[in-house]
Amino acid sequence: MEVQLKNFIKSGNIISFVNFSGSFQKLKNNKKISYIIDDKFHQNISVRKYLEKKLGTFSHSKYVDACKMVLLDPEIINGNVSKISSTEAKKLRFVEALLLNSETFLFVNFEQGFVFKSRCYFQKLFKKLIKYEKCIILVTNDLTFLMDVPSKLVLFEKNNYLEISDFYDERLYQYVEMPNVIFYVKYLEMRGIKMEHYLESKEVLKAIYRSVTSKESL
Repeated sequence: MEVQLKNFIKSGNIISFVNFSGSFQKLKNNKKISYIIDDKFHQNISVRKYLEKKLGTFSHSKYVDACKMVLLDPEIINGNVSKISSTEAKKLRFVEALLLNSETFLFVNFEQGFVFKSRCYFQKLFKKLIKYEKCIILVTNDLTFLMDVPSKLVLFEKNNYLEISDFYDERLYQYVEMPNVIFYVKYLEMRGIKMEHYLESKEVLKAIYRSVTSKESL
């Protein structure tokens, strides 16, 4: 189905697209929107030349600042874009978006390939960016990542899309994998144990501990 992005873009907000099958590969970055896609570079060109071509004017000091923000080694600038790793490619596209100062950043499977510490860092960075009236669109089926990001969930079906307000909504799991914490809470509920709809494992463990200490049978 055809989707008009302008219908979802709202400054100061994070919007998450779940089960989205569209492609942004052929779209160009600009002041309005930048696409941080999940794809390696194929051009035979240096990072510096790539950025100069995409940005027109290039400030090395601003580049270094942007690299620090996205945890990218600035020394990569002399390397070839076709030789950098998939996670470096994502970070470089993020740098490009920051240097363009785009109003909207659209990320496709951005969190994939990053270790837990980096994933947490980027979750915090997204929250910080919306304070500067940026709009963040996250295209991913990784609900574990989204549970720590204050976003509006949009679930795409074959010929329709709908907004989801609860990660425990069963309609999500017709299409994507259920996070472990939600699976476990649902399991406990099936056993007759009343549980709040927690999104953090540590909160589930606390609830189990309270149940045990109050002699509630598991």
